[in-house]
Amino acid sequence: MGKNIPLLKPLNKTKLYEEIVEQLKNRIINRDIVPGEKLPAERTLALMLNVNRSTVREALGRLESMDLVEIRHGEGVYVKDYLESGSLELVKELLFKNNALDLDVFKNLMDLRELLVPEMAYCAAQNRTAKELKNIERLVFDTNDKSMDERDMRLHNIIARASGNVLYVVLLNAFTSQMNDYYELYFSDPENRAKTIVFHKDIYQALKNREPDKAKQIMKDILKSAGEKAVAMLS
Repeated sequence: MGKNIPLLKPLNKTKLYEEIVEQLKNRIINRDIVPGEKLPAERTLALMLNVNRSTVREALGRLESMDLVEIRHGEGVYVKDYLESGSLELVKELLFKNNALDLDVFKNLMDLRELLVPEMAYCAAQNRTAKELKNIERLVFDTNDKSMDERDMRLHNIIARASGNVLYVVLLNAFTSQMNDYYELYFSDPENRAKTIVFHKDIYQALKNREPDKAKQIMKDILKSAGEKAVAMLS
């Protein structure tokens, strides 16, 4: 059955299976439970956690959907190596451990965004349509009721679509879904809002003139600056 897991403790939340997921997820990611190890049987886990077996089963199903465990029917539940099997589904789980932001993983996310999103802008400058450019123009220059964070997210979404690569859209959505909580914090600073207004106008001009290298550099500069600011605000 593998070694005991002494760090697990009884639960008290309304959605008990979520706390089971949180406890086991953290143990697996921190390597307290190593890849290949077999978890205790459902009945044993239920007794350890003071819950019924259906709650344990629901939690294990959720862990399986994250690719953190493999449920082998008739054999048991085995821990997987998330560094080999993990997907975008796991990003949020890595970003938040013990219900707190992992700043190192957040920095990793910023680094990855800084690599990918400028390439997205490069492709958009080459492939954008007149309609997409018009949509960006309205967003940047027309008076509207959208907040700055909403405008910025929408601008990036249009640029991702204009790149012509659907995976840029999917990856950008993955980044955005993890960072929603921090957009409001970032744009609460007047200096950040002012810098973003300049960025919007500059990137629009580069896309309008079909200048891919310039669009890439403009995007890289703003992401580097914004990433540093975000890390500083969260440290």
